[in-house]
Amino acid sequence: MRSGDLLVAGRRRAGLSQRQLAERLGRPQSTIARWETGHQQPSLESVLDALHACDLELMVGLARYDDSYESQIARQLLLDPGERLASMAPEWAAPGFDPLGILSELAGQARFVVIGDVAGALHGWPISLGRRVLEIVPAESAMGRVQSVARRLGAEPAVEQPEGSSLWVAPSGAELLATTAPGGTRGYRDLARDAQRMEIAPGVSVRVASLIDLIRIGESSGARARTFLPALWATLQMRQLQAESEAA
Repeated sequence: MRSGDLLVAGRRRAGLSQRQLAERLGRPQSTIARWETGHQQPSLESVLDALHACDLELMVGLARYDDSYESQIARQLLLDPGERLASMAPEWAAPGFDPLGILSELAGQARFVVIGDVAGALHGWPISLGRRVLEIVPAESAMGRVQSVARRLGAEPAVEQPEGSSLWVAPSGAELLATTAPGGTRGYRDLARDAQRMEIAPGVSVRVASLIDLIRIGESSGARARTFLPALWATLQMRQLQAESEAA
């Protein structure tokens, strides 16, 4: 876990620009930029001050070091995104509602960003997906198109969802959850800014929320989502190390 990544996650969760955070701290914007990119390492006190300026508190504790994720993530990163998802969810071959199939259908119909467990798997995290839930954040104008695709694939809308969310359930029990503004974010435009476009099948690509944004969503969500934060941080670190190795 890098201090710069903590600052990015906290700043985005607070909805602040680098300039706004710099003004709150009484520092130049260039300093915030250097911290976040890793060109300058802030002290722990500076990190705490920056997070306090975002109205956040860093929870610090000690735990035994565990590198068990590293070899699993390394294997996942050797695969293409679609292969990563398939390897983490082999039991998802539910008629009419496999995640790669519905993402391929949606890709040509609506603007959206993939979040949740499926996004983690596409990035290469090492967690097998026990839930058959595909979570997306559609653009405001795209919810109708998402609904049309869901119905075409045999799913029916569930009732009594929180405002801003729509859930469609397939006959198999698999689910498509569309949320306009997941916790810690301001919706599609916020997430699309840093989303990574991934090819999930030949000629088919989708936007997937960045690992930093998946982390801030997890930090703002329930206990289940927070359980997977160590896997997300480990995946982020491994991808950064991979990028540095390729650039060397």
